[in-house]
Amino acid sequence: MDAPGLPVRPARLPDGLRFQDVETVLEGVVTEGRALTRFLPQGVATPTWVHLQTAEGTAYTVVVQPVLGRAAVVEGRVGPDD
Repeated sequence: MDAPGLPVRPARLPDGLRFQDVETVLEGVVTEGRALTRFLPQGVATPTWVHLQTAEGTAYTVVVQPVLGRAAVVEGRVGPDD
């Protein structure tokens, strides 16, 4: 899957891990297709929560921190209201 004009390349999740959805402040909850996180030259990013689940049912969230433009993985499902 190419993303014309974007500096990205396809990647696969490890076996036993799947996407539940992606939530951004601009797009809301995305369950199919693509969700974009914008990283701006000033070093900030669109607040984003990538919800993942293991085959055993354990939930994780990749949280893109908007002010730092970095990501952190936390156990459990969190979102904009947490």
